[in-house]
Amino acid sequence: MRFAAGLCTVLLLVPVVWAAGPIDTPTSTEPRVALATSKSQVGLVGSEGVGKSYSRIANGDTLYSRDIHVALPGFKVNLEPASKAVDLLLWGNLPEQSSSAVLESVVILHDSKAYDLDFTLMRGRVVLTNTKESGSAKVWLRTEKVAVELVLVQPGTQVALELYGRWPAGVSFHRERKTADEPTQLWEIFVLKGDVQIKAAKTTWAMAAAPGRSYFQGDSVNGPDPGGPQQVKETPDWADPKAKPTKVGILADEVIKEYAGKLKGEEPGAVAQAFFALSLKDKIAERGAMVRQIVVTTLAALDEVDKVVDLLETSPNHDARKAAVIGLRHWIGAREGRDDKLHDLLIENRHYTKVEADVILNLLHSPFDPNVAETYDTLIAYLKHRKQAVRELSHWHLTRLAPLGRDIPYDAHGPAEERAKAADAWRKLELPPKK
Repeated sequence: MRFAAGLCTVLLLVPVVWAAGPIDTPTSTEPRVALATSKSQVGLVGSEGVGKSYSRIANGDTLYSRDIHVALPGFKVNLEPASKAVDLLLWGNLPEQSSSAVLESVVILHDSKAYDLDFTLMRGRVVLTNTKESGSAKVWLRTEKVAVELVLVQPGTQVALELYGRWPAGVSFHRERKTADEPTQLWEIFVLKGDVQIKAAKTTWAMAAAPGRSYFQGDSVNGPDPGGPQQVKETPDWADPKAKPTKVGILADEVIKEYAGKLKGEEPGAVAQAFFALSLKDKIAERGAMVRQIVVTTLAALDEVDKVVDLLETSPNHDARKAAVIGLRHWIGAREGRDDKLHDLLIENRHYTKVEADVILNLLHSPFDPNVAETYDTLIAYLKHRKQAVRELSHWHLTRLAPLGRDIPYDAHGPAEERAKAADAWRKLELPPKK
């Protein structure tokens, strides 16, 4: 938590506009009323909707229905609903912090007299805790696809929810796609303490903390796991309060000592750029890389994708480009139509040709058949492409499809002759790899 507090102090020092605001949120006609209070000083931003600027939400600030609330990647923030019956924790994540695919956590609150908490989980990880002195707490959980009732049976009952989207493997980018071609939404439920009931239509599932049936998963294509909740032996590592500090956690403390307070007085629009610049001067390479990853994924979380694309196309830093790849793939997987928006941005703002934009979006999808030679021939050829973004994305895919090539030196920003040598080395490998 020291890491979250210190870093967000730097990123969000001044309680004014941070970004241009979300580009797509569910439409709503419900009244905008006060529904909750922030119980965290840093890490949370909010907007009244599309085209409405993001602003910082500090400890004690009021949260309203219909607004979109974002916990930035890597930060945990607590919300106290007006009912004071359920604690809502938005738990942002980074790839190094857990194996989960979630990054930022995004919710919309709704006014309800029938439930202790009514909210839409747009994406990310949240943890719900029954804070009543006695009795169960009822939550109406919505996504853009479905809605279910959660009953947190006893006081102290705690359940974690994760929701994220991704384009399925093998699906190419097409502007004139079929209606059914959209990102798959995947969800997971972890009961951390106590007992939980999930009610959807005429079906009820009973869950209990480990060693009970504490894990449940499903997706928007196949629905809930037909086997229902599964029995697991242990709490997820990221949720275990007894887990030993990780290397990332230790490094996070060093980030605070080095960076906290260095950007006082900066306007929020320039904070990310200045913070990024400071990271380049850090004498500890791993620490600077962590800072750059947080800055890049935060920009993607706040729909500042033009800036993320710029880093992918121009940055000499591999870690920033890698974070840009992850951030953009995560961003287009969050909602249907975002890849179209990014395609338009590449052509209109970044002056890519249509063919180049098509290549970028296909590389941000995962359309490749890993079992055919043509896949590797294409990706290896792209290692010498004139666009750095194409080169970086191609190398990102190659090292995952064929790990035996990870030791081949390659820098998408490096000299052309070195990139050509790397491409030649890749061609000498046996591809596709033998299973």
